[in-house]
Amino acid sequence: MGNHERQAGGEQAASSTAALDPVSLAQRDLRSRREEYIWAMPGPFAKRLRAMLADPRDEPAAYLLCNQLLLVVPAVVLLFLFNRNHWVGVLYLVANYALFLQRFMLTLHVTQHRRLFRQEFSYLNALIPYVLSNLYGVPMGFYRPHHVVMHHVEDNWSPGDLTATDAVPRNSLPHFARYWMRFLLGTWFELPAYLARKGRSGEAVATALSGAAYWAGIAALWRVNPVATLWSLLVPLLVSTFALMFGNWSQHVFVDPDEPRNVYRSTYNCMDCFDNRRTYNDGYHVIHHLNSRLHWSEMPQKFIDTLQAHDDNDALAFRGIGFFDVGVMVFTGQLDKLASHIVPCGPKQAARSREEWVALLRHRLQPCRRRAQVPKSAMAAAS
Repeated sequence: MGNHERQAGGEQAASSTAALDPVSLAQRDLRSRREEYIWAMPGPFAKRLRAMLADPRDEPAAYLLCNQLLLVVPAVVLLFLFNRNHWVGVLYLVANYALFLQRFMLTLHVTQHRRLFRQEFSYLNALIPYVLSNLYGVPMGFYRPHHVVMHHVEDNWSPGDLTATDAVPRNSLPHFARYWMRFLLGTWFELPAYLARKGRSGEAVATALSGAAYWAGIAALWRVNPVATLWSLLVPLLVSTFALMFGNWSQHVFVDPDEPRNVYRSTYNCMDCFDNRRTYNDGYHVIHHLNSRLHWSEMPQKFIDTLQAHDDNDALAFRGIGFFDVGVMVFTGQLDKLASHIVPCGPKQAARSREEWVALLRHRLQPCRRRAQVPKSAMAAAS
């Protein structure tokens, strides 16, 4: 073999090793250019905006909010004032969702875990969860009690978590359809009832009233312009509830039936994927469930810092794909292809063959029957 061939072979091996090195992959996410917004605000305005933020690292979320206030809100107003054509409504919905749906949903997510604006500008914090959210199928005032108060407290564990995936076969489309329908039709009643059971009577009343106000608003707007109401509020409700439930199902599609309360084994991380640049590193879902208050910019480094715990607890990490990709591969039976995206987190996982990974994935699709406690090792690693 010549020097050139040996050099090429060495470079290929080094590239292959780097492709599976979790530290290198996480560092790519750390260095990635942010794409959560369409355009940044001009200099003087950006400086003023930055001074209003609770954390200056959240500039991308503030820019996205400004983008939507300048584009989406005027578009909706024009729809209601002038449009009676369904095709114009379809065009609005497609353009709005293509540009903003993923970006907005994850902006809503991070700003409900950590407030966007400082205390003196707290009234601006209502814009995302009470105003804009309605345009993306999330009823005003529902996201925080559902996601922060319920989902993160119950941690994908039924019956407490109303959107838990643990008790069903997670490669079953009929089970997912029932899961989506339960959320779409039942959350109006189940979420206030959950809050009341947990002694959060004030939040229960507020959530119930928010739901009633949401439907009263839709009824009133329907009388003004049914076409605009259909395409700016009702169709988004159907599309977004499906997207949210498919996303949550996919995030918690692999749950170890032997240790279902171990966070490392009830979700997984997606690294070095396009979605992370638009979603505040949302792919680091194990990290997020270990500490939901951790700032999104710190998640890749936290993953690096806890690699040993990931390996010890047999946590899953995928490279180059997002949650929706994982969900589609599960439902289409492509576990072998999915296994090809796995990144070993340490020596224990590195010793596993492709066939063993497929067997592990299949095992973690099984319904969880027994009630288990959170393993002490996982609790210690999270601290």
